[in-house]
Amino acid sequence: MLIRAIAPADAESIHAIHGLCLQRTLSGRYTREQIEAWIAGRTPQGYLRAAEAGERFFIAEEAGAIVGYASWQEDELLSLFVHPDFQGRSIGSTLIAACFDDAARSHASISRVKSVLGAEGFYARHGFGIVGPGSMSKRGVIIPHIWMRRVGQGVGGDEG
Repeated sequence: MLIRAIAPADAESIHAIHGLCLQRTLSGRYTREQIEAWIAGRTPQGYLRAAEAGERFFIAEEAGAIVGYASWQEDELLSLFVHPDFQGRSIGSTLIAACFDDAARSHASISRVKSVLGAEGFYARHGFGIVGPGSMSKRGVIIPHIWMRRVGQGVGGDEG
């Protein structure tokens, strides 16, 4: 498996992976209305705009195919999605390690994450502890998440 920085040609693939994860992996944790609101308005170009604005993306590639991605900015892990057909193969762990390493090289530290429901165990295995519930509103629909903070990295999160 190859872990690398995002390239413009990756936008379509990471957009597709994000959508598949929301629709397949999270379908038992979120309502159809929540998933549709989450997906609505997303475009492949949005990932490239985020990268141009400073969000650091890493791509997992296996046998020439993109199978996952993760991103971080400032002190927050902003995304980590692995194609549903490739989950359970340590790809997520490899991606989060790439983000941690990149942050350390930048003299930064990733200290918080808004975990999707059901991913708390994954993040706990990577040093995060639950702070408490949070939510975001997308298109007028409330989408819950769990604020988590890396142990030894401070407490709290700006719930919203």
